Amino acid sequence: MLRIVLLVFLVSTYSFAQNIVSGKMDPVSEDYENVIVYQLKGAKQLYVNYAAIDKKTGDFSVEIPESFNNGMYRLMFDFENTGYVDFLYSKKSIQFNFDPTFPSGTTKFINSVENGSLASYLNESVAILHNLDSLQLAFFNLKDEKIAKKTAKQFVSKKKEYLKFQSKFESESQNNIANSFIKSYKKEYPEKPIKTPQEYLNFLDKHYFDNINFNDKVLINSSFLSERVVEYVFYLNSSDDIHVQSVLFKNSVNNVMKLITDNNAKSDVLVSLLYAFANEENFRMLDFCIDNYYNKLPAELISQKVIEDVQSKVKLAIGKTAPDFSFEQEGKLVKLSDLKGAKKYVLVFWSTTCSHCLKEVPELYTYIKDNKNVEVIAISLEKDELGFNHHTEKFTKWTNVLALEKWTNPIARMYEIHSTPTYFILDSYKTIISKPEHFLDLKMYLNENKTESEKGVIEKDELLLNAK
Repeated sequence: MLRIVLLVFLVSTYSFAQNIVSGKMDPVSEDYENVIVYQLKGAKQLYVNYAAIDKKTGDFSVEIPESFNNGMYRLMFDFENTGYVDFLYSKKSIQFNFDPTFPSGTTKFINSVENGSLASYLNESVAILHNLDSLQLAFFNLKDEKIAKKTAKQFVSKKKEYLKFQSKFESESQNNIANSFIKSYKKEYPEKPIKTPQEYLNFLDKHYFDNINFNDKVLINSSFLSERVVEYVFYLNSSDDIHVQSVLFKNSVNNVMKLITDNNAKSDVLVSLLYAFANEENFRMLDFCIDNYYNKLPAELISQKVIEDVQSKVKLAIGKTAPDFSFEQEGKLVKLSDLKGAKKYVLVFWSTTCSHCLKEVPELYTYIKDNKNVEVIAISLEKDELGFNHHTEKFTKWTNVLALEKWTNPIARMYEIHSTPTYFILDSYKTIISKPEHFLDLKMYLNENKTESEKGVIEKDELLLNAK
């Protein structure tokens, strides 16, 4: 089916194709059959075209439709392990060779000036930037005045070398699209090394985007802007204090949005941030970005699918209300949201066919059975009732829920259960407050967050568990 779909795309674009991306995989590998070219645009990969790899020679040739603009593109060859080669495209045919086991370090462009120029710039800049950064980091801890002066002198000299290097590559790339990236990669350094780490971080924050043109169409038609913004928001503005971190995140997003005037660029950058915050399960920042910026874009640039997708990724985040479901308790059908009386609730998804579960779940029962402040709902994912009836007759002090059809059971799918046992700890309002990976993690969390009334019960249960 995949091949048929790809062939349909190939036929539909063939008549418009004018330029070719070709090359060779060396050594040849039978693991790879096809290459697909995508245009990178913000967080999106836009399908361009497809071609087969010659099994004998490793050669491939992909036609690029005329409708695709200048920018950054990606040739995918390993779809399981995300093996790819990124390249610049400017409506000219491109040829390159690479070793599929190490594409990032072996790609050689044969006939592309811009790709050769950018590759040389990135490779050669590594050593210079490393030296400058090392001198700055060393300067923070220098007590000896003579050594400090010597280090400062070396820093100034190395900065002059870097500026000369930068000017050379900007000049040489003046007439090709690599120039947009080379200018934007330029890093600002102070006139002399800065004394304290905080002052240096303030300098980096202030000058991070000095050389990036958010209106450059070449950069907009690439993933560059999104990658740099995500790096700025997540790595340059970080704190171990969650409250401080929240403020830093909001300030950094606000700073970035002030710099971007092009709505297409703003949309791409925001989508990248939305997925980044979703992957971190930071639903508060997700809501902040959607409410304050994404939903205020022109209607044609807002994707409800993107909003639904990122929000689905945080539905089980710590701080979110646990998805509601119904189950039988003491002969009555009740909802999770209706439960009252306990200070905490533990949801444990397990199975009688899971060896880890058969060890951990009885330990959990022994540990928690007499704690009246914690109520356990044990959801057993089974193919039939036999194992459930046999094992759960011992667990009389908590609620046992039989969830037939295992992984496809509605409750299992609602909680995205892919392995057992899986634990969720909820507070009295059914808010998710912890997602421990193992029983010992759950036990540690409850011990560290127990109320005075729980301490005696938990300590007694621990003695029983240890005795066993």
